[in-house]
Amino acid sequence: MSNNTQPDNALDIAPPEDGLPEDYSQGFRTQGNVRRVVVDRQGCIGARSCAIVSGLAFQMDEENLAYVPEGTVDQADEETLKLGAQSCPVLAIHLYDKEGKKVFPES
Repeated sequence: MSNNTQPDNALDIAPPEDGLPEDYSQGFRTQGNVRRVVVDRQGCIGARSCAIVSGLAFQMDEENLAYVPEGTVDQADEETLKLGAQSCPVLAIHLYDKEGKKVFPES
């Protein structure tokens, strides 16, 4: 389940400086430092830690791969969102600021 559409509020968020993975799911936030959340679905191993830590921002699909549910990532507080991304054992979750700079994981 890829969520690759951009809502109207995403128009002022720059694309990631390092590009997007081939198979990804993404969500956009309207506030805070983290504005774009990207799950690299090819890198995901289905550990579920992201969904356990931040269930508003991450869910698992029928293939046991993480995705960002449409419209929910903005409801998660930023600290919990970061903890969810940091919990991924293979760093398949990438967080970006409004300018498209990667916030996590550090390059």
